Amino acid sequence: MTNDIRGGKAVAMAIFLAVALAFCTWLTYVAGGTETPAVQFFYVPIICAGFFLGDLAAILVALLAAFACGPLMMADHNAEPPVPQTAYAIILRTLFFYLMGLASAWASRAIRRRAAEFQTLYEVAQSITSSVRLDHVLNVIVNGALAVIDAKGAIIRLLNPEGTELRMAAVAGLSQQYLEKGPVLVARSELDRRALNGRHAVVSNVQRDPAWQYPDAAAEEGLSSVLTVPLKTATAVKGVIRVYAHVPRTFSRGEVELLTAFANQGAIAIENAELFEDIRQGYYETVRALARAIEAKDPTTLGHSERVTDLVTPLTRAMGRSEDDIELIRFATVLHDIGKIGVAETILEEGREPSSTDEMFIRMHPLIGKSILGPVEFLKPVLDIVLYHHEHWDGSGYPEGLSGRDIPEVARMVAVANAFDILVSPTDGSAALSEYEALREIMGGAGAKWDPKVVAKFAKLHGQAMPAAVAAEDAEEAAGRD
Repeated sequence: MTNDIRGGKAVAMAIFLAVALAFCTWLTYVAGGTETPAVQFFYVPIICAGFFLGDLAAILVALLAAFACGPLMMADHNAEPPVPQTAYAIILRTLFFYLMGLASAWASRAIRRRAAEFQTLYEVAQSITSSVRLDHVLNVIVNGALAVIDAKGAIIRLLNPEGTELRMAAVAGLSQQYLEKGPVLVARSELDRRALNGRHAVVSNVQRDPAWQYPDAAAEEGLSSVLTVPLKTATAVKGVIRVYAHVPRTFSRGEVELLTAFANQGAIAIENAELFEDIRQGYYETVRALARAIEAKDPTTLGHSERVTDLVTPLTRAMGRSEDDIELIRFATVLHDIGKIGVAETILEEGREPSSTDEMFIRMHPLIGKSILGPVEFLKPVLDIVLYHHEHWDGSGYPEGLSGRDIPEVARMVAVANAFDILVSPTDGSAALSEYEALREIMGGAGAKWDPKVVAKFAKLHGQAMPAAVAAEDAEEAAGRD
């Protein structure tokens, strides 16, 4: 569809140029010849061809214009007899038309290149404002740099906490073999030491320059010239961004400034990520404190929410959840029992056997938890954890008696981790099971209390395999549901 549109525009422009050339020829002839100001109208189709269609079109239209007002056109039609043009005038005009076409094409390329640069920088800025994920933003930056700078590859490396090594954070255009060449150590890379001092650094041929740490790997990758620019935040240099050329070349001042602009965007992204991490960590610590305050009402469960969170994190990753999902699930899991704040302390007292009325109040804590966390906007996607983590696969759980895959997957995952932690934690009335015993009980409840698929993933993470009968039953059920 896009190619058809572009083809249509090219045909329309070709028709316009043909009509414009014919009109300019007629106008020049009627006006009296090539010595009249009318000949300057030929500049219009030449400039349009260069601007919209490029070098070849500009040269072709320039030559056609020169032919149209060439030997057959009189210098002055009003003279008696008409004055023919001199060869000098024809050659000079042809040359001028030719240079006009090249200049317009060059200007068009420069404008388009600059527009592409601004567009790419705008997209990077948008990415920074729309995402707090540093890896995503840095990947946008390296791909943008590679798109607008004539280079084979681009990479961003960030300093490790000790300041001794530059570790890869984002890359585009380079092979995995090259990336595995070895660590980039600051002590062994003169080029990076220059950049980390706050200045851009250029190596014209990394295969021969001693400032480059891995010349053999660069030769195998086909790399030659490299431009490196520091990523400077308000407080420190955090790393470098560099682009690699496949042939020896010099980088223009404009390219250095452009890569510096990308580096500045990367520095902003790093600062935003650090700020977000500080806020997230502070919020998480507040959430942990709240969970501990709730668990203090029931000493046997102290630390339970944090342990369940630690158990569910690798499980959610094994279930294929994204890092964004995992972070939300962690927050919700820490608070999965927040509804117990609405349960009377006498009901939760250690050693007290709960009555049927007490059980009713305890079973209400998921509903209370949902009502407490409901106004927290960013937790709404995972409120199901708080509400449904006591539902059972066979429908015998609470508060709604959901069964099977009607129970949200996030709640099914937390239910398994929650049950496991309860089994391995000692209570006033019973001793804790060993990890192996708890896993066997969890696997025994697969298909009854818990989702067999989730149990299988959880057991595998703890070095156990599901019994063949349970695995076959799970596969059969999944096939039937599909």
